[in-house]
Amino acid sequence: MIRINLLPVREERKKESARQLVSIGILSIILLIVFIGYIHFMKIKKINKLNLDIKTIQVEISRLDKIVGDIKKFEKQKKELQEKIEIIDLLSRKKTGPIHMLDELTKTTPEKLWLTSLKEDNLKLTLDGIALDNETIAGFMRNLEGSANFSGIELIQSQQYIQAGIKLEKFNITCNVVLPNKE
Repeated sequence: MIRINLLPVREERKKESARQLVSIGILSIILLIVFIGYIHFMKIKKINKLNLDIKTIQVEISRLDKIVGDIKKFEKQKKELQEKIEIIDLLSRKKTGPIHMLDELTKTTPEKLWLTSLKEDNLKLTLDGIALDNETIAGFMRNLEGSANFSGIELIQSQQYIQAGIKLEKFNITCNVVLPNKE
């Protein structure tokens, strides 16, 4: 026997079920769009904040670069001034150096010794002279070594010769001149 259902209950249920699925799908899409929009909004907000931070940091960097430039300029000026001070100090020590050197030579020269030549070139002193004997030359060299104004004393040549019937020693000594310290 054939049954006929005159009430469209199943079809209504299918249509209702289909409408619910469509509504859920549309609602899901709307929620997904809202969620994506929220994330996009937050990312744009974060990008804007980072751009603002970058601009602030760039302004700070340019300000600090100016300060660093000033510091480098001052350091260069300081170095130039320090070099000038060192040159002035060296010149003042060289100015008084010959006075101290000649005074010290006067004090260290024995009675039986005569200096015939004195040459100073770039703090290198060459002394030529005449003495009565080698012992007097050795004593003169010991006196020079004991002085704070001379260093590196070296006898280059000692030669005997006769003048007016007297045996004399002709000598050549080199040494370094020590400049006086700052006062």
